[in-house]
Amino acid sequence: MLQKIKEITFVLSGKLASSTQSTIVFYHDVHLPQQRYTDMSTDMSLFKEHMAILKAEGYAIVPKIEQEQYQIQVCFDDGFRGIYDNKEYFIEQQIYPTVFLAISLIGQEGYLTEEEIIELQTLGFIFESHAYAHENLTTFNDAELKYELEASKSYLESLLNKPVNEICFPIGYFSDRVLKFCKEAGYTVLYSSLPGRYFNKRTDGLVYRNLVQFSSPKEFKAIVKGAMDSFLWWYRKKQYVKTEVYK
Repeated sequence: MLQKIKEITFVLSGKLASSTQSTIVFYHDVHLPQQRYTDMSTDMSLFKEHMAILKAEGYAIVPKIEQEQYQIQVCFDDGFRGIYDNKEYFIEQQIYPTVFLAISLIGQEGYLTEEEIIELQTLGFIFESHAYAHENLTTFNDAELKYELEASKSYLESLLNKPVNEICFPIGYFSDRVLKFCKEAGYTVLYSSLPGRYFNKRTDGLVYRNLVQFSSPKEFKAIVKGAMDSFLWWYRKKQYVKTEVYK
């Protein structure tokens, strides 16, 4: 019943918003029935439905958004290896997602190895930073936070042989101090987990993204149209940390 109410709410909100502005949708992983690495993973059958909806609605699925209308960027957080298991689908459909890697998770059970990351990058996948330890960045003191950001950037630039100037906050939490340290570390694009349109960036450069990993086809279509935009205040209340408590 709650799921049905949620779906109806999103559908109505999407109809009211009726936006075709370019936006980012994000997941954590994809899987086939026989191989699932995380409870946050999306079944490939549902993911394929999502991608089909985008194409039917006239959206282009692009590696990076450049136009204000009808472009969708797909992201994956954490670096689970289900995207590697299903890489043929991505290549066939010319979908080249951005994957945010937490350094401490690389090579762990259920996560991408360095070799798999390099292979996927060769195929067109884009890799950026998800910090080092995949923990709430607002809980680190200044020295620890500096290391989290700079060590991750250095490691990935060495592994990928390219500049790494984009970061996504682990678990979504951020603060003014985190934003400041990210910029000082050399990150120029800062991805949040706050819902909204891509070009509706905050003055501090924070980019909005929309979590859709468990969205039904009706919910997904509504979210792409802007259904979650009106809930930005609620997500901000949860994820924007005004008073930080260090470990």
